[in-house]
Amino acid sequence: MNIAIVGCGFVADYYMTTLPNHPDLKLVGAYDRDEWAAKRFAAFHGTPIYPTLEDLLADPTIELVVNLTNPASHSAISKACLEAGRHVYSEKPLAMEIGEAEELVELARARGLQIASAPCSVLGEAAQTARRTIEDGTVGDVRLVYAEMEDSMVFRENYRTWRSLSGAPWPAEDEFAVGCTLEHAGYYLTWLCEFFGPVAEMTAFSAKLFPDKGTQQSPDEIANDFSVACLRFRSGVVARLTCGLAAPSDRSMHIVGTGGVLSVTDGWNARSSLYLRDPAGHWRPRAGIFGKVLRRLERGRPIKHWFGRRLSVPRSGAVVPETSSRMDFMRGPALMAQAIRSGTRPPLADAFALHVTELSIVAQDTKGYPMPYRPRSTF
Repeated sequence: MNIAIVGCGFVADYYMTTLPNHPDLKLVGAYDRDEWAAKRFAAFHGTPIYPTLEDLLADPTIELVVNLTNPASHSAISKACLEAGRHVYSEKPLAMEIGEAEELVELARARGLQIASAPCSVLGEAAQTARRTIEDGTVGDVRLVYAEMEDSMVFRENYRTWRSLSGAPWPAEDEFAVGCTLEHAGYYLTWLCEFFGPVAEMTAFSAKLFPDKGTQQSPDEIANDFSVACLRFRSGVVARLTCGLAAPSDRSMHIVGTGGVLSVTDGWNARSSLYLRDPAGHWRPRAGIFGKVLRRLERGRPIKHWFGRRLSVPRSGAVVPETSSRMDFMRGPALMAQAIRSGTRPPLADAFALHVTELSIVAQDTKGYPMPYRPRSTF
């Protein structure tokens, strides 16, 4: 399938790094409203650049547009692409307002098109191994999930020096204005919704803990940098998801069932280590000299919670970025293209994308939403 990229900033290089994993996708060209960003991207990747968005959408060979613009532009760009008859794969979130996301899904349906949203980490080897482990009953009936998306105090790091492969700067002002929950919650919300179905009810709290991020933005321009959402799924599973820019980096998830505990070490790593423990959380011998020594050590410093029987996570051979985000970013658009060709529903598309977007928006800024909140969307 012929695709085009709109938005040549920091994240676009992640998609370009993983494009060679999917030879069925052919990149026809790209566009960015920032002429310098477009030229930098073209010089590094050898990609043709369209002078305007209208020129890109006028190219009849393009079937799927990958929308990698800043979040505030997601809705308008996706709408323009759908109105021009193109399928859309959007970076997260689908839109910044629930109503705008609903409008995009309705427009896609009316035009007979598909719209899907990142993140596609749920399509990675670790997530799919976790899913199979849940489905085969290894952990019994799942009752509870703890998920962490803590990214530490990145605003106190030297982020002005951060560059992508092509030299695009990390968009600090945009990251802090959008908020860590809208930027990060989707990573585990897609896993949770894919594993356990739609959310029936959520109770969330959010706060702005560090209004000065060193960017000269006013406190009003800075989004909340902490959130915690308690989710009750229609399937009966209960989950707690925390997102923040304060606590030490932690992207683990613990799935607690009647037959065991399944732990994911890092949700940003497609081949993250997975560990399985018995229902009491034990992974070590409880008797003998070895068990006695470990128990004594743990009194002073708890042994890392993900230790247990390590599960085998398959290798796909896919190239991933050599960063903390070790995922196949282009896998989402690739599987979307395959589904469109076969006439089936793409993963992460339509009502599913809307549901994850709605949950993320409410968790990011809980003011104005009655709690417990009952989502308008489902899938």
